[in-house]
This record gives sequence, structure tokens and C-alpha cells, in this order.
Amino acid sequence: MSLNDEIRSAVNWDAPGVDMDDSLRTAIQKLMDGCSTALLVKMDGFVIGVITDMDLMRSVASNEDLDETKVSEFMTGCELITERGTPSPCVQLHEAETVKNALGVLEMANLHNLVVSGENEKCAGTVSVRDLLGLVISD
Repeated sequence: MSLNDEIRSAVNWDAPGVDMDDSLRTAIQKLMDGCSTALLVKMDGFVIGVITDMDLMRSVASNEDLDETKVSEFMTGCELITERGTPSPCVQLHEAETVKNALGVLEMANLHNLVVSGENEKCAGTVSVRDLLGLVISD
């Protein structure tokens, strides 16, 4: 693999998800169960945002009530960017982007996770810095 390879092989297309009205406790449990660092936030089956381990850590550190506080209060809202565009995108790339571009975006945005869109507009997954670095060293 090289920095010019596409990120699609590192994407977790089965990324765990939560509903925007789920509690922070539910999100933390799903994060732990899925051995993931980010959850896709959904409403009516559509991706509307992302909540990361860092967002959840911030909620715990600020003494939020884990059972009463909703995911929507700590998530980053987004819509999948399609050919029509979107007014409020989260940091997201298409699966055909290169590893080099993805790592550069993550560095510039000071993030550890990206939402990744696929060929199907409803298709979304996640990719982390760790996933991308794994591509760089694989043969």
C-alpha cells in the first residue's frame, strides 16, 4: 500500500451508530461494544452527524448526566456531501480519496476520525487515523 492508494479499504462500513435521541450512556456502551472511536449519529436511518470518543470524554469530564443528556448535545452535525452539496458538512471524504489526502485533512482539522461517503448516497462509514496508518504499513 502507498499514500496514493484509496482509503476505501480502510473504511469501517459497519461503523456502529446511535440515534440522536439516545443517551450518552448508550453511546459510550456502543462505542465500547464496537471497539470504535467514533459513532455515526442517525435520524430515521440517515446519517446526520458523528460523535467521537473525545466528545464523550468531554461530556463525562463536564459531569453531564449520562442517562439524561442526549447524543445530539455533543455530536457534530453533518449531512453526507453529494453532488448537490450541503450547507453544513462535517469533516468527510469520499472513499476514493487517497490515504495522503485523508491524513492531511485529519491533521489540518486536528481530528482522529472522518465520515466517509461511498458510491451510494446513503452509504456512510468511518475511518480513523489508526486505520489509515495501518494502510501505510501493510504490504
